[in-house]
Amino acid sequence: MKILVVDDNPEKIRKVIQGILSVPQMSRGDIDVAQTGQDARAKLKVGLYDLLVLDLCLPEWPESEPDISCSLSLVSDIVDNSVLNRPRQIVGLSMFDDMIQSARPEFDQYLWTILHYTHDSDDWQSGIIGCIKYLLCDAASTELIEPVDLCIVTALYHPELTALLNIDWNWEVQVPLDDTTFINKGVFYCDGKPYTVVAAHASRMGMVASSLLSAKLISAYKPKFLVMAGICAGLRDKTNYGDAILANPTWDYQCGKRTENDEGPYFYIAPHQISVPENIEVRFQALSRDLEFLSALKRTWQGEKPDTELKLVCGPVASGSAVLADQNSVNEVKAQLRTLAGIEMEIYGVYAAGSNAPSPRPVTFAVKSVCDHADTEKDDRFQKYAAFTSVSIIKVFFERYMKELLNVR
Repeated sequence: MKILVVDDNPEKIRKVIQGILSVPQMSRGDIDVAQTGQDARAKLKVGLYDLLVLDLCLPEWPESEPDISCSLSLVSDIVDNSVLNRPRQIVGLSMFDDMIQSARPEFDQYLWTILHYTHDSDDWQSGIIGCIKYLLCDAASTELIEPVDLCIVTALYHPELTALLNIDWNWEVQVPLDDTTFINKGVFYCDGKPYTVVAAHASRMGMVASSLLSAKLISAYKPKFLVMAGICAGLRDKTNYGDAILANPTWDYQCGKRTENDEGPYFYIAPHQISVPENIEVRFQALSRDLEFLSALKRTWQGEKPDTELKLVCGPVASGSAVLADQNSVNEVKAQLRTLAGIEMEIYGVYAAGSNAPSPRPVTFAVKSVCDHADTEKDDRFQKYAAFTSVSIIKVFFERYMKELLNVR
């Protein structure tokens, strides 16, 4: 159980921590302290807390004067801002009756408590202690799964998930998440700091299966990032075998209305596009310019590979429910967006699961690599190579940028 104490008075902080530590199950390592509004926001961006003990009169910055508006603004941001992780419970604390009355409507709206702090008595501690004991009992009655930093999904066990499990991310043995899903847990490092990762493959190909898997992982692990790896078809004029594509944007190219007009059957497209955050795309663009890295990555592959240089492309990828192997079908999809870079069967479902998840939503994107061009020359020769380049680029991306991405979320 994690608790965040937000207060600028050292004596109050000491007494609050003293009360928390009177609960036998609690230790000092379970408690974080913030002394300004900005410090509290920074901790709530990256940490998950069961309880927030909040002074009702805080300074926004170390040099600012304490004011109730700072505390109420923080409460408002917790409720409304998807960037901040919401504590399970909030307890307000103040020695001033007027501040308690001013803050009470906001706290009563969410059934939160405000305690009257006094210097000459520790009776107010009983409210915090009772809240902690309740939360501990609630946690004990529910099987909790530790949140992770990153969830990676693939459509296939082989060659996609197997390629992912071949990278050196300290993977543990496969274990069941529930009756139908097995996961692998791992750890990777960025700038010397460890980050947790969970990987799983869908029960079958297609948007529905991948969307259901993604929603299940989001619910269980509350990841900060949700990523899809794997293989796809690429457009011949934009990609070669093995080239990786950051899918931005993606849509379901079969979404629309089929009807008839004077010329016969007609399909009115109604695409709903989902895009990748700009801070993700700009870092992939930077990675795409690292030609030395891409060349070295291709050289490390020991199996069959094409003669062309390996590229990383940022571009539109369309999703549909069928495997395509004819140029006419590809041209129909390309007519929906002339800059189309790839076609596959799952990414839109994963993006939809991420964008519709409860706050805080995971940052969601997909990097798939080209194994064919969805035409009559389609075969399986480069599937393993494409799976390898996809997961390797995802690996390097997070090992380079994870720390700074968390700082700017």
